[in-house]
Amino acid sequence: MKIHQFVAESLGDASYLLVSGNDAAVIDPQRDIAPFVQAANAHGATIRYVVETHVHNDYVSGGRELAALGAEVVAPAGSGLQFRHTPMADGGALAVGDARIVAVKAPGHTYEHTAYLAKDPTGTIHGAFTGGALLMGAAGRTDLLGPAHTEQLTRLQWETAQHLRALVPSAADVLPTHGAGSFCSTTGTDLGRCGPMATELRRNPALASATYELFHDLQLGSVSPIPGYYRYMAPLNREGPRVYGAPPRPAELDVRRFGSLGADVFRVDVRSRQDYAAGHLPGTLEVEESTSLLAYIGWLIPFNAPIALVSYDHVQASRVTTDLFRIGYEDVRGYIAAPAIEPPVRLHTAGLAEAAEIIRRASMPVLDVRYTQEHRDLPVPGARQLPFDEIQVWAQEIEPGPTLLVCASGQRSTMAASYLRRHGIEAIPLMDGGATDVLPLL
Repeated sequence: MKIHQFVAESLGDASYLLVSGNDAAVIDPQRDIAPFVQAANAHGATIRYVVETHVHNDYVSGGRELAALGAEVVAPAGSGLQFRHTPMADGGALAVGDARIVAVKAPGHTYEHTAYLAKDPTGTIHGAFTGGALLMGAAGRTDLLGPAHTEQLTRLQWETAQHLRALVPSAADVLPTHGAGSFCSTTGTDLGRCGPMATELRRNPALASATYELFHDLQLGSVSPIPGYYRYMAPLNREGPRVYGAPPRPAELDVRRFGSLGADVFRVDVRSRQDYAAGHLPGTLEVEESTSLLAYIGWLIPFNAPIALVSYDHVQASRVTTDLFRIGYEDVRGYIAAPAIEPPVRLHTAGLAEAAEIIRRASMPVLDVRYTQEHRDLPVPGARQLPFDEIQVWAQEIEPGPTLLVCASGQRSTMAASYLRRHGIEAIPLMDGGATDVLPLL
């Protein structure tokens, strides 16, 4: 039995391929399935099953893509999938070659959530596909279904962790779907993508907390915002996303064709914010490629709205188009390569000394576009606290005139500045630095 991990850095998530003999199963597949197919082929194996731990809130599943190639979709009983699949109840098992995948009911991240134990022919557990139950040094979020469900799901997450503690040997690997970079995780700390249960017994709050009350306080003590596109993922995954066969590939556009795109098309520059500031096309949004790009897109652009990219080259445009495809943004009209930007528009930005002077003298309005928890932890004196994840609401209230924007590093302030400038606001971001850098200068 061999287990391979595939990490989608843009989402902070992992998928897995289990191979035994001539058979294979994919656990929690991303929508771009080529890596799984290629790996199975390299082993001379056929993908027999797609195994889902839960109905995903943060990406479009590749289950139907693999089903179109002949795989059987297996999902937790109660998942409510509206296309052909096999419901898997607690204790149910699949034979994959000489290996067995055994289902363990594991609610908490969602109600239907199920973990799976990978057993060899002797019955030894080599790994546990824990989805959003046990992560590396954390547990999956329990607040994604709304406040009415948070307390119950948090209690269930604790009970699931205790159940898995009893089932999974300390030498077996914990193989989670969500990890650092995923907004389904309660921590942004990178503690690896998988590892032995023995390590988690020492450091994971769901396992190491002496009481449920301690776990509850840690689990809900510092909640991140929920990306805007999340609300569309579970319904889309239940209904069954459209099957493409392969991710779309963006066409290269020249300046004339790029400029003639309709007003409904969002023009998104995915180069570094420094290069955007040095020269960009008028009206473009700055969303530099990063591990948070997809979350930012979901807050800035309506779900599945048409997009055209400004990128360094075809390679970057294709990579970003695939990432967008993973979360259901399927309408990328094409891209223009950076060398075609001529003449460029420059973005006025502020350095640390200038930003500190503006804040100290209150010479113009200051907007702090960090998240709410960051505002509480370290407020910027005199700044309006306007969370980036609510930008489509508060942007309508900003008065015209020069306005300084501050965040934690310059990334969100530059994006927010590009968004506000599309609405006629003379936004000036602190682009290289953030609140912790500027506050000592006040």
